[in-house]
Amino acid sequence: MNKFTAQLQVSWLRTKMTIWIVLGLIVVSFVADFTINQMFVSNPQQDIAEAVGELREVTGNNQLEIQIPADVENVNVSPANLLLLLLPILGIALPLKTFRPMMNFGDSRRHYFVRLLMIYGFVAVLLALFNSLWFPLDKSGIREYVQTYNIIEVFGWNQFGAIGIFFYQVCFYFFVLTLFNFLFARPKSPVTWIIWAVLIAAIPVGTSIAYLRHYVAEFFIALLFNDSLVLGMGLNLGLSLILIVGAWLFTRHRTF
Repeated sequence: MNKFTAQLQVSWLRTKMTIWIVLGLIVVSFVADFTINQMFVSNPQQDIAEAVGELREVTGNNQLEIQIPADVENVNVSPANLLLLLLPILGIALPLKTFRPMMNFGDSRRHYFVRLLMIYGFVAVLLALFNSLWFPLDKSGIREYVQTYNIIEVFGWNQFGAIGIFFYQVCFYFFVLTLFNFLFARPKSPVTWIIWAVLIAAIPVGTSIAYLRHYVAEFFIALLFNDSLVLGMGLNLGLSLILIVGAWLFTRHRTF
């Protein structure tokens, strides 16, 4: 057995229970949402009006009225988007759970780290491909029964066409994986604790100070809502590269 296969197996064994739990919850959530929406498919406005009529008869109050929204519907997150919960899960679990077994297997830190990035890349491609293929199903079929929203529309990635949608997702998902990998590459280091504290405080502090609020908003707009496919991908990959360098500096000195 080569070490790449060994690392894949270790990664799967250490995360498979969590992955199956996430998949199970997604299936249950989708079935529940579908069932609830079908219960109200008749005409919720008419059902509520009939209930109000019965209340008037029981109470004897003919003046009883309830304002009914013109459009009653249950909007849910797309099941393909719920799979993105795997990004932080794998970004945290893999550096925590696979480093020691691979070192015990006689692996070098450099080779371990390169293969870890390859696994992250594979996960980013797989999730991006799945969501790209699911998105047309959301629009043309599923929304006839369950109202959903997809991050492809939320972030405006659909303006780039099918190929652009896929590549923007790959870059963003890879960025998320490398971010969590960086934060957990050496969890017991005081330097890591300082970085955690800075990142946790950065957003609330940045949004509370008027001078910085504009720059925080511009950063997230450029990262997620960029009108340029090239610039959006470049920013995500550039940040990923910085995080990879930082994670490697932690990993090369890691002893546990």
